[in-house]
Amino acid sequence: MSRANYKGRFRAVNGNDLLEEFARRIKKEKGTKSISDSALAKAIGVTQTQLANYRGKELTPRQAVNLVEKYSKAVERQLIESTVVPIVEFLHIDLTESRHSAKWEIFRSKDDEGTEHPYFAGLRRSLESKHGIYIFHDSRGRAIYAGKAQRLSLWKEMNNAFNRDRGEVQNIKRVSHPQKKVEYRGLQEQQRQIVKQSVPLHDVASYCSAYEIPDQLIGKFEALIVRAFANDLLNVRMENF
Repeated sequence: MSRANYKGRFRAVNGNDLLEEFARRIKKEKGTKSISDSALAKAIGVTQTQLANYRGKELTPRQAVNLVEKYSKAVERQLIESTVVPIVEFLHIDLTESRHSAKWEIFRSKDDEGTEHPYFAGLRRSLESKHGIYIFHDSRGRAIYAGKAQRLSLWKEMNNAFNRDRGEVQNIKRVSHPQKKVEYRGLQEQQRQIVKQSVPLHDVASYCSAYEIPDQLIGKFEALIVRAFANDLLNVRMENF
């Protein structure tokens, strides 16, 4: 095929138009209104010098395809790198009453005077803004419950699970002791019975972990964890892939 026929058959692609489309998609994915040239170059998988060379010129089909291929590979690398991002692991649970004492929370981010703790305040904001998978561990560090946060944030889902009544599924045998101010009587202690009682997670969990995972993979990861540790976790539902 002659060069003239080649040009007539394939329409050149404007470099600016292609880069603007990449930028539009990246901004939509990240939820931002702007993106710098350095960030755009990194997202596409080219140097800033190469990015500048693509601007303001007509790209041949080969150049356009090569650029799209670079972008696809860069997206694939970023997906792999961000598939599982630890937010916190084996955090010791600090049983804390929520506002108005409505329920228990996994930790407090402010002291009694209302002053924020920099680490825990930042951790809470991170959990409030992200989705993914969470795990509760017992006092030995063994996983006892795993769940996902897909519609709600990790913070909300973790605290909901922390307080949820799980009936007969989650129970231990123990003795009920007086909660009011009454005198101790040894004879009465001998009569107390050890019975099976339902317990929420906040009675048996000592540590928690949370991981940010892309929304489209959350269900798969939850299923993997629940199925792989089916004999260890207190989860009732056996998740499917």
